[in-house]
Amino acid sequence: MTGLISTAFGVIYSIMAYMLPDATIGNPMEPKIFPLMLGSGTTICGILLTVIEGRKKQAVKETKKANGLSHDSKLIIYTCFVTLVYALLFERIGYVLSTIIFMNAMLFALNGKEKWKTNLIVAAAFSIGVYVIFLKLLAIPLPMMPILEI
Repeated sequence: MTGLISTAFGVIYSIMAYMLPDATIGNPMEPKIFPLMLGSGTTICGILLTVIEGRKKQAVKETKKANGLSHDSKLIIYTCFVTLVYALLFERIGYVLSTIIFMNAMLFALNGKEKWKTNLIVAAAFSIGVYVIFLKLLAIPLPMMPILEI
């Protein structure tokens, strides 16, 4: 897509550069030379980018066919499942705990299990921080944990 946009921009720029007025003194094409070079260069780079993007898309399609579900597809399915569990737990166990579980699960999928400590700290800090902001600063109550009343 970027290659096609660059190509179109280069062509339009070149046409507009060619429509510039001729010089009244000296070489009549002189004021058009640099803009035409710039437009031609942009057009050529756009065409090359389009070809490169096409090759990459073809390689990705072949890889997806060979591997079955891609990593992105698995991540989308995982995200849908985790979000469904989050929605089911939200009212039952409260905002803080359900959000910690949700964020931890999502960070696990993105960062891996090696960074479990960081994932847990980020999930807990975010959940508690947002809860305090909503409850204390905005006076908007979120579902509380039934056991601890927070």
